[in-house]
Amino acid sequence: MMIKITSNNTLRPRHLLCIAAAASAFSFAVPAVAQTGTAPVSSPTSPPQATAAQGAKPAARSLANRLQAICSSADLNHDGSVSLDEFHEDIVQSWHNLSPDATGYVQLADLAQVPRMGKGRLKRLAAIDKDGDGKLSFKEVVEARMAYFDSADADQNDQLSIAECVAYERNRRRSKS
Repeated sequence: MMIKITSNNTLRPRHLLCIAAAASAFSFAVPAVAQTGTAPVSSPTSPPQATAAQGAKPAARSLANRLQAICSSADLNHDGSVSLDEFHEDIVQSWHNLSPDATGYVQLADLAQVPRMGKGRLKRLAAIDKDGDGKLSFKEVVEARMAYFDSADADQNDQLSIAECVAYERNRRRSKS
């Protein structure tokens, strides 16, 4: 699906909704470079902050639920884990859902127009723009996504289980605080 820009340079509402859904799933699995330049960041939003009355369990369930939904959509053979091949296919599908322009890039400025695209999500997507040109190339996206897979695959069996994803995200979030 290609996004067509109208004469006044605004995106069609239907395309904005498609991009919002794709960017949400895409940016969750796209790592960004942390301060050291090597620690991946993949979550599009922080989990809801637990209040003193709630405790920490609702936030943990929220993270697990979001990761379960993302892993389930990428688990094409429904075996409970995402293989390297399934992950590659998800990268390609996510890229096409972001609707690269005619030059083959996803313009970060276009993503900023997407409804409910938070500043944090945009910041994480912009962090994978290695050459700083304001657009994402397929190569930049693949490198970032594969860094996530390699880091999250704790047992190095080329399969991501939901448990590995949850453990990786929890450790990543702890190291940020």
